[in-house]
Amino acid sequence: MTLAFELAALRQVREPQAVVVDARRWARNVGLVSTGSCTAHAFSAEHLIRRDFQVAPTTSSFQHLSSRHTTERHVLVGEAPDRPDYLPQHHWEYFALADAASAAGWEIENKETTSRIQLTSWLARVLRSLG
Repeated sequence: MTLAFELAALRQVREPQAVVVDARRWARNVGLVSTGSCTAHAFSAEHLIRRDFQVAPTTSSFQHLSSRHTTERHVLVGEAPDRPDYLPQHHWEYFALADAASAAGWEIENKETTSRIQLTSWLARVLRSLG
């Protein structure tokens, strides 16, 4: 299988590196879909993610990718509930992050809880520095 993650979807999981490592157990190729290669590179470096490819969200990019990686399946995991317009109908399947995460056991980040934890952590550091 060739598995592509939209960068926006991978940013929503609690542990992006663990998700990619898990995906590598059953996918031959794993990569990112992003409009900015610098953004994808920075995210990969920050989370220690090894990616086999990075493509732009265009039909031609996905057609080229499926011809380069001849695997039995080509799957995109994206942030939207519906298949994106840029994804070719031929050779590519689509799974919304919520469905893929549920099936694979990946945790999606709860933004409200994360913000509260970050604020609490920041406040604790400030109070320690004052005392």
